[in-house]
Amino acid sequence: MVAEGVDVAEASSGRDVLVVAGDGETQDVILSAVAALALDAEVVSDLERIGQPWRAAATVLVASDQAARLAARALPRRDGVFLVGSDASELSRWSAPLSARVIQLPDGGAWLGAVLSDRTSRDRAPVVTVLGASGGVGASTLAAALAQLAADSGGGAALVDVDPLGGGIDLLLGAERTDGWRWPRLNGADGQVGDLRPYLPVVEQVSVVSMARTATLDLAREPLAAIVGSLRTWHSLVVLDAGRSLGPACREAVRLGRVLLVVSAGVRGVAAARAAVEVLGLDGAELVLRRRRGGLAADVVADAIGLPVLAELPEEPRLVAAAELGEPPARGGRRRYRASVARVLTAVRSEEPGHA
Repeated sequence: MVAEGVDVAEASSGRDVLVVAGDGETQDVILSAVAALALDAEVVSDLERIGQPWRAAATVLVASDQAARLAARALPRRDGVFLVGSDASELSRWSAPLSARVIQLPDGGAWLGAVLSDRTSRDRAPVVTVLGASGGVGASTLAAALAQLAADSGGGAALVDVDPLGGGIDLLLGAERTDGWRWPRLNGADGQVGDLRPYLPVVEQVSVVSMARTATLDLAREPLAAIVGSLRTWHSLVVLDAGRSLGPACREAVRLGRVLLVVSAGVRGVAAARAAVEVLGLDGAELVLRRRRGGLAADVVADAIGLPVLAELPEEPRLVAAAELGEPPARGGRRRYRASVARVLTAVRSEEPGHA
């Protein structure tokens, strides 16, 4: 909802977004982004009455053509101010006086959507990014199981395939014949995207954004940011399956989510994990240890990689057979595996990282 010219007294509770803009193309872009995410916004052009909205809004978006007037007000500095426009010189000139980060249009449209998704006061679904340190550790299986268990608890969940060479995560859910949009249809997304739920394949309340098997897709970071921004609005959890890819989309997935690095409890698994941490900059990641007979202890793995172990998953040979039959992981695994995944889900939904 966008309110224009609202009295200051009516804004005392603080809206999601304060938009400081006159009539023009920049305002249109900003308001389109706000509308796409169904945010509560106030547009202010009368700067004599901006004091309370300035303090109360979760995020402030300032059109560059209003920057000089706003700077002249000498308002108290605050976090969450973004200067939006297409003129690079104007953006550079006024970013420091306003303590504002810069979003340059049109290329910054996707980042505008990401900013709004990340900073608004409305609760947004957490994002979890699952990476495999090496092949065959069950990263995609864990990602799918997390999404399923999250959906089971209510609110729906989304599962996003970020690995162009993974064969399509819809196969893991037995949804390869389910109608709906895949990445080839969505890869042109940029900026703000509305509710995608009617258009995506859905498996037991899990909305799936999968790769297709017709051609290898060069997934860029901007479409991923735009799609994830939409999914966070309409689901209780968004899980990104990044596989072992190293491209721009994988790096964007790392930026967007709380990173879980699935590691085999062996010497080669630890070596692979250390390489992944270095290449992708995973200093804030947490480890999910895939147990195996005779494997290294959790504390040894944590010390060797330099990251905490969030949880341990038992060996589950039955999952391989279940996947071949198109049976989703949270249904095909034994009770012990499901219980372990449930503990991971509880941990990733908490505000602070910790051992599950």
